[in-house]
Amino acid sequence: MKAGDLVTWTEQWLGACLPAERADYETQVGIILWEGQYPKCWHVVWSDEDMVDVHDDYLEVICK
Repeated sequence: MKAGDLVTWTEQWLGACLPAERADYETQVGIILWEGQYPKCWHVVWSDEDMVDVHDDYLEVICK
């Protein structure tokens, strides 16, 4: 993973969501902006305009 990659949430993350939350997360697409504050984390801006650090276990690259 690197800055500029397009990502979605992994099935591991989605499987832990409540059904109503899952529907929202399934449609999100994010762009990795930079390495996050913590190890193996990335700062991501999502299509709903939320910006958060996400561990790379919960991100799936859809376009490099």
